[in-house]
Amino acid sequence: MESFHIYCAHLVSNVIFTVKYNNPVGATLIGRAYVPVKNIINGDILDRWVDIKDEDHIPIGSKIHVKMQFMHVTKDSNWSQGIKSPQFGGVPHTFFMQRQGCRVSLYQDAHVPDNSIPDIYLSGGTLYEPHRCWEDIFDAIANAKHFIYIAGWSLYPKISLIRDPRRQKLGWRLRTWGAAQE
Repeated sequence: MESFHIYCAHLVSNVIFTVKYNNPVGATLIGRAYVPVKNIINGDILDRWVDIKDEDHIPIGSKIHVKMQFMHVTKDSNWSQGIKSPQFGGVPHTFFMQRQGCRVSLYQDAHVPDNSIPDIYLSGGTLYEPHRCWEDIFDAIANAKHFIYIAGWSLYPKISLIRDPRRQKLGWRLRTWGAAQE
């Protein structure tokens, strides 16, 4: 039996359980089981077998046992409280613990052209320098010292991470020049 805490920030009509074969390469869909939200919204525990259905919502003859309970986020004592103590190990009910040395970069946009925003002075008199998401991703990939594994993305290799021709990097120029020579 597996147990999960799943936060939902969307309007939904069903909780959907997707069942797949665990193939060595890829995973083949067996079907999906649907639990209407109206059956759990009152907060009572739902404990039952649910039909697994094909893509046309027709039962395939198999069932999955689910035991679930909806809890409104305001009932979670940690919700919106920030980090309450130095012993706090990270975000509750997540797969990864908090680690040292990590950082977060905030972006106002994926690409900010030069001189496109007014000068903004920060505390201490320093001038705000907007981050450029696509360029930061490009630099991280180009300067990586270890293997990079990209998962869960729809990867389109022809996308240009460097959008401003005046800001192109040496590696990009060499790659573009090399492709033109082929």
